[in-house]
Amino acid sequence: MNINKVFWAGARSRIAGAALLSLACLCGGAAVAAPADTVNIFLVQNSGWMEPFYADPQSSFKPLVNEIVRRVRRPGEPVLVASFNQSVGTNRSPLMAYRGSVDADIKAAIASVGVAKKPGSTALTDTDFKEALVGAIREFSPGKPCILWIFTNNKNSPQNSPETVAKNKEFYNWLQSEPMIDRIIAFPYKLPVKGHLYAANGVMIYGIAYGHDAGVRLSQMVQANVPFGSSPVRLKPLNSEALTFVPGAAGERKGYAVSLGPDRKTLVLKFDGSTNPSTATVSGRFRNDFNPYDIVAAQVSLATAFRGGDQGVKAQITPDAIRNVPAAGLSEPVRVSINVPPLPSMWSPAVLFGSGSRIDGRMTFQLDNQKLAMSKEFVAQMAALFPNDPLPDLFIPGDAAHSSTTTLPLSVLVEYPIWPLLVLVAGLGALVLGGLFLASAMLQAKKYVVVVDGSQRNVRLKAFGKVDLRDDSGKVRGVLARGLGKPEFTALPESEPLSVRIL
Repeated sequence: MNINKVFWAGARSRIAGAALLSLACLCGGAAVAAPADTVNIFLVQNSGWMEPFYADPQSSFKPLVNEIVRRVRRPGEPVLVASFNQSVGTNRSPLMAYRGSVDADIKAAIASVGVAKKPGSTALTDTDFKEALVGAIREFSPGKPCILWIFTNNKNSPQNSPETVAKNKEFYNWLQSEPMIDRIIAFPYKLPVKGHLYAANGVMIYGIAYGHDAGVRLSQMVQANVPFGSSPVRLKPLNSEALTFVPGAAGERKGYAVSLGPDRKTLVLKFDGSTNPSTATVSGRFRNDFNPYDIVAAQVSLATAFRGGDQGVKAQITPDAIRNVPAAGLSEPVRVSINVPPLPSMWSPAVLFGSGSRIDGRMTFQLDNQKLAMSKEFVAQMAALFPNDPLPDLFIPGDAAHSSTTTLPLSVLVEYPIWPLLVLVAGLGALVLGGLFLASAMLQAKKYVVVVDGSQRNVRLKAFGKVDLRDDSGKVRGVLARGLGKPEFTALPESEPLSVRIL
């Protein structure tokens, strides 16, 4: 089973409805605790429409569930496995199959799930997705963030009534608007099966994050391609993380170079510190990160901010609108002008004794009047795998998708010339040499010839040294003192005159 290969599978819009109530109320009024460990809950549909996934002896459905569990859970982390269909009589949904961290028991629990029948009947059960979703949060993870991994073919019951269709749409709108549902992803997986009653071509895997912490963890998993080995489609949020600015070909541009960082999102501006520019103008394109949605049209504005500097400084985008940007594709070329904060002086100690300077900031792109449409390529791929099955209403952008805010990291790197350091080193070297010379002059005694009343004598004096000067009878008549230069004689007060010459 190669889950790394993406096969787009289709689905019918047959999800049972839900009232537009707060999920916290539906879950007994409990609020999500933070920080807290995120619980992974694996919900496996076992209603009548899923019959071929269980009946086909060649079905790889359960191995698929096992593989996703293996990829998602951290070593030793407990998970919860449950089946779901629709509660009726003594048949309960969702129904826990296992909670714990023993690999063998997890596999046994998944293996034990089979198609459910209505109590006292040979008829297979229908499906209530709202009941499964809310029930799992309320019963299995009350007040804690959780990620619900749902394995389904998106169908719930035959011959859906108009009331059921209306409830389906209401439920999808609720998922998009409910703030406690932080993130929704979907991964259609090609899995052809044939049972005694039905046949199917694939299965849908949803990841639904309840609570902010769960949304963060799900986002990290997706960025690392952990669950599926490739990127799933994102159904929520559609009001953030819309764009990545991709600069044009790297190279020097008037004293600076432009590139993307290792994360492929951070815009890196690399400057020559001797130029000290105030504005950087970068040509590039916007990448649409709203897969599987095309950005039909949007007005674009940009604000930049740097740590410790001005906040919300407006920058210029030309043109200030984008149109017809395909999912995961690039816009027409744009020019972005970014105000650069004052760069550190090349004479500052941090620069002189460092390898350069780095200033971190952020760019905030605002899309207004945002219009999204399902990618035609995605629709065609879905239709090819599931003919006559319309896309679920969950894929239709809700009211929150009319605008979006995307914040991307910005990093300014500054490289400085080496000559200021060389000047400093040379200056320090001169000071050191001068100090050594001075120390040598002070410590070393110098020989002088002194003529006292016609009598020649040899005297050795260090810098700032002194020596008594005596006459021929041995009487002290004065002091011979030296600074840094030639010694000088100072006679004692009331002393008889003494003739002293220093040669």
